[in-house]
Amino acid sequence: MFVGLLLFGGTDVRFKQAHYYCSSSSKARILKGLKIYKSLYVQNRAKSSKTKALQGLIYCSKKLGFSTKKYQKELNLLIGKKRPKVLKNTLYKIRLGKGYIDFFFRYPLKLSDIKQWNFKNHALYKKVYDIAGILSMRNQRYRLKSIKGVRVAQFNSKTIRIVLEDIRPIWSKMAVEGDRLRIYLLSRKANSMKKSAVKGVRKQARKKNVRTRSKRSKTFLSIAPSSKVIVIDPGHGGKDTGAIGYKRKREKDIVLAIAKRVYKELKSKGFRVYLTRRGDYFVTLRNRTKMANRVKANLFISIHANAAPTKRKYLSMKGLETFFLSPARSARAKRIAALENRVDMKNLSYYSKNVFLNFINREKTILSNKLAIDVHRSILAHLRQRYRVSDGGVRPGPFWVLVGAQMPSILVEVGYITNPTEAMRLSNPLYQKYIAKGIAQGVQNYFFHTQTR
Repeated sequence: MFVGLLLFGGTDVRFKQAHYYCSSSSKARILKGLKIYKSLYVQNRAKSSKTKALQGLIYCSKKLGFSTKKYQKELNLLIGKKRPKVLKNTLYKIRLGKGYIDFFFRYPLKLSDIKQWNFKNHALYKKVYDIAGILSMRNQRYRLKSIKGVRVAQFNSKTIRIVLEDIRPIWSKMAVEGDRLRIYLLSRKANSMKKSAVKGVRKQARKKNVRTRSKRSKTFLSIAPSSKVIVIDPGHGGKDTGAIGYKRKREKDIVLAIAKRVYKELKSKGFRVYLTRRGDYFVTLRNRTKMANRVKANLFISIHANAAPTKRKYLSMKGLETFFLSPARSARAKRIAALENRVDMKNLSYYSKNVFLNFINREKTILSNKLAIDVHRSILAHLRQRYRVSDGGVRPGPFWVLVGAQMPSILVEVGYITNPTEAMRLSNPLYQKYIAKGIAQGVQNYFFHTQTR
């Protein structure tokens, strides 16, 4: 009867049950109460229920001698005792292109973070963009063919100022795409073109990407790639080097190079694509999926390289494997997951892990499995045009980088960095290109299959 109340009773009954267990002197019962409080915290959205669950977690943790710092911090944020710190976005890279300038930031931008206006001073026309953030480099000045100059500087402690200058009125347009701000510039000759003519050219360019043809079907598929958002996650980075393989090759460097190629391949197919990191810096597992949720991604793909557990297995262990999130039961999947999870999740207890894994969305798991199959097959097909590659298969696994994603998500282990042959291949730009093409084609196949199933 008591178990029935726990399983089928209301929230109040479960809170009473958790309190009953935590009030016990038995460690096993207190752990059971802690687990119920955690599930109540995950399941409930109401502020009062979450507050009550956190208070219960703190009470049980103190009795067990566990740290309560994280729970206390969450509770303070929830009841408004302490406001979260506002991260100031950082401009870390500027790239000049033909007719545009790209500004790269550490976090996705919002249009509300940018203010712009025009004015004329000392016979020069100026256009100003003020962006909320910090400049991580010295003040920059550029001379361009289309306009006289561009200046980038830290205006005050909270604002970056970009100033465009020319002797004629400046025509420019900005576009925000995740963590990148692009400012388009028209040349002095093009300034005389009518705006209607410019709009007509752009409409024709958009129409070319409205439909894509599937290789497996002679019929046209109505997919608009520009409406699909893909987040590519190069694993590890910064202080977390990942696995160290043959000839001291580092996982974080190889997966970043592959991720950048995947980014270009998907962009060329018309998809909107974001990278969780563009350089060698550390991003927590939570912030990777948090970014994907913020940009409302349709898919999340994390790229990693595998490693053998012992030196004896360096030659024997090889091949491509693709994982989707699931409470895995195989020893192999758990070992690989432990290797990828170790930096962020080392302080999470066994009970905490099981509570979160128990609430994995079943529909998302099915779609993630289908995505894993399409991407895995496509990578193998592309690589086997030139190389002999072992197939490790598609497997379920408890990878924490995928837990927070609200969309279908997979983790691709592109090969074993500890295997001499695969380590040298993974460093080869041509091999990386085949992997990138395979992932991009797999994504396209997935959208085709989900529409036709």
